[in-house]
Amino acid sequence: MAEIEKKLQQEVLKGCKTAEKEYGCKMTRLIGTIERFGIVNTAKEIIRKGRTSDCFNKLAEKGHIELTMEAIIVKPQYQELFTDEEVNACFELLCENQYY
Repeated sequence: MAEIEKKLQQEVLKGCKTAEKEYGCKMTRLIGTIERFGIVNTAKEIIRKGRTSDCFNKLAEKGHIELTMEAIIVKPQYQELFTDEEVNACFELLCENQYY
């Protein structure tokens, strides 16, 4: 796994653990999938299926969308791991939920 992918995975997992601890989100499935398949493969599959990461809506409602996988993926330092279409799908979802 490339260093940039390791950093992304660490950041997403940290967001998951914070969401669980602070906001009562159930992130077990997402964490398990990330640990099994890696963050890039997991994210690409969720995006391809037109889904959102676990607890996306709950975190958006609580005003903590920054903890979601989607918000982390669109950060400039991680965009090279994804296609423009994948990043744009996340960006659009974030915009629809007033993150930007």
